[in-house]
Amino acid sequence: MKTDPQVSEPPVISHLSMVRQVGAGVGARLLAGGTISGTDKSLVVLYAGKVSLCSSSGCYLVYDASDNSLAAIPQLPDRHTFRGLGGWPAILSLSEGSYVVAELVEAKSRFPNAELFLWRSLGTPNQEGQWIRRAVRLPPQEFSRGHRFRIDMAFTFTEFRVCWVDLFKGVLVCNLMESPEPTFTFVPSPIGCSIELERRVIPGPQQFRTMGCVRGTIKFVALDGFNERHSPQENIMIRTWTLSPDLKEWAEGTPLRVGDLWASESFLQSGLPRLGLTYPVISFDEPDVVYFVLNEIDRVDAFNRFGDVSGVRLVCKALYVLGLDTVQQKVLCHTKVIPDNLSPIFPGLLASEFSAHLQRSKDHQGELEASEPGGNQKEMKHASEEGGSEKQMKHASGEGGSEKQMKHANEEGGSRKRMKR
Repeated sequence: MKTDPQVSEPPVISHLSMVRQVGAGVGARLLAGGTISGTDKSLVVLYAGKVSLCSSSGCYLVYDASDNSLAAIPQLPDRHTFRGLGGWPAILSLSEGSYVVAELVEAKSRFPNAELFLWRSLGTPNQEGQWIRRAVRLPPQEFSRGHRFRIDMAFTFTEFRVCWVDLFKGVLVCNLMESPEPTFTFVPSPIGCSIELERRVIPGPQQFRTMGCVRGTIKFVALDGFNERHSPQENIMIRTWTLSPDLKEWAEGTPLRVGDLWASESFLQSGLPRLGLTYPVISFDEPDVVYFVLNEIDRVDAFNRFGDVSGVRLVCKALYVLGLDTVQQKVLCHTKVIPDNLSPIFPGLLASEFSAHLQRSKDHQGELEASEPGGNQKEMKHASEEGGSEKQMKHASGEGGSEKQMKHANEEGGSRKRMKR
């Protein structure tokens, strides 16, 4: 398989696609889709398979933007001996491109007993080249019988720690490099945010909650009132919390009512439609910035195979991404997203810095090529012989277009700046 990263500056969404090459083997053809579950520095871990992250088929893929490489990791062994918790593996970047992939599952004996699977890449200490299975015990007082911890997302924290998050309960923090065995700390959700549900619904809590690490600090964001059926959109409250360094106390920021955001000068100047906010994403390097998706949806008739109306289906008319400074309560940036490359109704976004490492890798490669004897002349000659720049511009137009891309950049803050980057 070949990677095809499409990198843009926020709030424009970056994409990481996997392209099956002609003549690929049976295994590659079976990998019908993929879901990104976690990132750390230049690394992205995703599950490639047909159904879900908990499927018994498929494998894990690790993409490294520093050298544009892709590594495959086999599925967890003996899957009949444990129960999945949502299938969100975490990835921890170590030195010189090495890493550890970790997945937490429930033991057959149920909570608080669990299993931790670790995969160490080549170059890591005590590398195994296979999944290492460890029996672990989670903080028992936090898990009542009948209500399982369900992993909604995973992210890397500090000092070799990773976090598995249940957006209705709280976060499990684990130091993967702790000796002799990893231990877990459970941090419950802020007061008033814990919810007990007998079953989950689609698309799940990611539609109105998120958690993440920004500059070494864990933050939690919730759209309070989102899941209340009769609550008007303008009455939903944007609430944020910051976790103390000792992981013991949440400090709440100033809440913002969606109706007040719509009436603000920065929102009116943006020209955005008054749509409900969904899918919050915490900025990776801006402590006060949270991105939201605004989804403009139409309801159209759905037809059965006989041509009769059988119901209603949802169609995405437009999708916007808004960057909000939650302290100044001000819209900082926005963009309109072309939904062709996204799941249009439930987009599923996450913050990552892999694009910065990819650009650094490209810059380094360019420096190496330029330093070669006759490098620039060779490159110009090659472009001339092959139809060079004209062919390249034509290809860009066919894929979405250099003209279209430049126009889009102008609308959102200038093509010159983006092209320079």
